[in-house]
Amino acid sequence: MRVLLASLFCCLLVLPARAQPADIPESPVRYDTDLLSPAFHQERRAAVRATLPENAVAIFFSAPVRNRENDVDFEYRQDSNLLYLTGTHEPESMLLLAPGGITVDDETVTELLLVPPRNAFTEVWVGRRFGAERAQATLGVEKAISHERFSEVLAMLAQDPERRFFHLPLPTGVTEGSALADQLATFHAHVKTFSISGNFLVQNATRLMLSATTPAAFSRAKGIIGGRLEASDIDDPAVRAAFEAFTESSDVEAWNTWREENFTAAFADGVLLQEIMQQLRAIKTDEEMVLLQRAIDITTAAHREAMRSLEPGMHEYEIEALVEYIFRRNGAEDSGFPSIVGSGENSTILHYNTSRRAMTADDVVVIDIGAEYHGYTADITRTLPVNGTFSPEQKAIYELVLQAQEAGINASRAGNPFQSPGQAASQAIDAGLRELGILKAGGNVRSFFMHGTSHYLGLYVHDVGSYGPLQPGEVITVEPGIYINPSPDVDPKWWHIGVRIEDDILITNGDPVNLSADAPRTVAEIEALMQEQGLGNLPNGVTGTH
Repeated sequence: MRVLLASLFCCLLVLPARAQPADIPESPVRYDTDLLSPAFHQERRAAVRATLPENAVAIFFSAPVRNRENDVDFEYRQDSNLLYLTGTHEPESMLLLAPGGITVDDETVTELLLVPPRNAFTEVWVGRRFGAERAQATLGVEKAISHERFSEVLAMLAQDPERRFFHLPLPTGVTEGSALADQLATFHAHVKTFSISGNFLVQNATRLMLSATTPAAFSRAKGIIGGRLEASDIDDPAVRAAFEAFTESSDVEAWNTWREENFTAAFADGVLLQEIMQQLRAIKTDEEMVLLQRAIDITTAAHREAMRSLEPGMHEYEIEALVEYIFRRNGAEDSGFPSIVGSGENSTILHYNTSRRAMTADDVVVIDIGAEYHGYTADITRTLPVNGTFSPEQKAIYELVLQAQEAGINASRAGNPFQSPGQAASQAIDAGLRELGILKAGGNVRSFFMHGTSHYLGLYVHDVGSYGPLQPGEVITVEPGIYINPSPDVDPKWWHIGVRIEDDILITNGDPVNLSADAPRTVAEIEALMQEQGLGNLPNGVTGTH
């Protein structure tokens, strides 16, 4: 049972606000032995500094602690950029990178980490914290200090008129009165900031627009942004105005004129930092691939167990519970996104996550899941026949989607446009649906396949990247689908068949590599595995066999 917050307030009356270091327990125990090394994060920080001007200060904030209700918070997940650059999971931390140096305590350093001070009382409730001294030693940063000194450091830096401050979109949903809220207030008091929506499409579109200074870049940005974003999707007036000007510009000369007259230096610096981080994070190092592959392997194991266990009469939530048990049992800290287990009519809902329906023998079920391991997230989808055998109609749609996915994977080659996998898959689905008589003359394939096939994968399920030509070291998804809802134009035998097949693909200098191939995906492989007994069929679980 959770200890009531009231008891904490009572304790506050009798304990000191802060204990001395001698009274504080040891620093956090790092139980995992396969975390990214301090050397990895040092190299990543050095790469950022190398791309910034000498007078730059790049500031990275932690993610906010998000309250669920009353005295219960959601489980904390660090901001991906701060995690990538430092390895710290502590909230209310900040990283400053300065190629030209920052002088603190008579010491000039190019990187400064600000962390919460240690406090014996609060550590009883929330666990041990690094503190500045241990953070510096454990994480390998040049210098770490208490975050209580942020105002002092920032005021000193802001006195230099030549300083240029770089920052990413600032945290939103910050609790009033929290340390992060105070940090942001201090930041706004000293630095001219800009605002970009947290929507990754808006962020990528802004970066593409700002960098479209040549005819080739302008044409590429038009191709990527066109159809993916509307002005109404953009909250910030300055970004919306830029988007409207970009879409209305007939050539790069007209766009450059508008851009140079309207983009502020602070805005440009912020977008440059986004571009730096996107380019770094998109290309996975060998160390990162170990963790990402582990997340993928855990997820394929969960898919295999779902195939063994699925049977008519189960609820969607039973498969969701089974999948997430496999995640945790194999060391994943969390799911990278809410698990999708959608059967019958729910198989045609792209991001369905209610998971309350009882599944029947005639259903297919779409299982779109991803384990998160040390921050890195898999994203793999399989579609299964609930009774263990695809009906002729289900099989026809499944094999068409699989054919489209194979075309998309084959197009996932270095140098190809990011849209190539999607174009190849869409062409295959268009032709196949027409052959089956589902898509009539004059019909649009988007009626049945309404999403893209690919996004980047890494520290986030829809990770950052340029959306330019594919590069070796990038990991993308290839996930075509067909979703058939009731319609007078479609034979009822096809209704409520939703099929999506998704794999995680590594771009190389040669053939693409399917990192998630351990999850069966042909009709024969799936049907064979579904004849085996799984954990969900054991006597203490759901009973019965196919």
